[in-house]
Amino acid sequence: MKKYMIFLVYYLISWTTFGQLLPGTLDVSGFPNVSQDMSELVEEAGLDDGQIGFESNFDATLISFILDSSSSPILGFTTTSSENCSENVYRYKVFMHTSGAPQNIKVEAKTTFNSGIRFPQTAIYDGLPTQPLGPRDLTTENGGNYILIPNDGNAAIKVFEFIGCREDIPIQFRIEANSLAMAGISDMTVHYTVVGSLN
Repeated sequence: MKKYMIFLVYYLISWTTFGQLLPGTLDVSGFPNVSQDMSELVEEAGLDDGQIGFESNFDATLISFILDSSSSPILGFTTTSSENCSENVYRYKVFMHTSGAPQNIKVEAKTTFNSGIRFPQTAIYDGLPTQPLGPRDLTTENGGNYILIPNDGNAAIKVFEFIGCREDIPIQFRIEANSLAMAGISDMTVHYTVVGSLN
């Protein structure tokens, strides 16, 4: 009985850590340099790129999201990012939008089911008899197919979600121009918004 009481106390303490979201850091590395040679462009007026558009490498961009380390001046100890991610598991939804994308350019993004790496590899949460949010997996929207990314922050679209901290999630981009797109050089920014929740 004592063993079960200790486990119950530990379980309740662990469960209370789900009561508030802890701050974390989103790290984004890499972005494809998009360009098309004249020979790749549609030569007949009025036609779109179709299958000729640009597609990046699968891992052209890698994103990671882990909880920050924290310290308690009252209790006098510091917890690492790994400890915080092991003891505090949340659901994270990743939304994307662009800014500065040229008109008549279609930007799409995708990743695959369970891509990236769990951080840490094993967590206290994994051993709980009941995992309130489900396993620490990554799930995609649209079945893992490309999703059109809007060029408007007010219309940011969810591309995927994951449970618990995760590193090196690969993002693949596809960019297509239609016949009305203007030639020239332009800069475009892709924005990622991570929304954490307790359920």
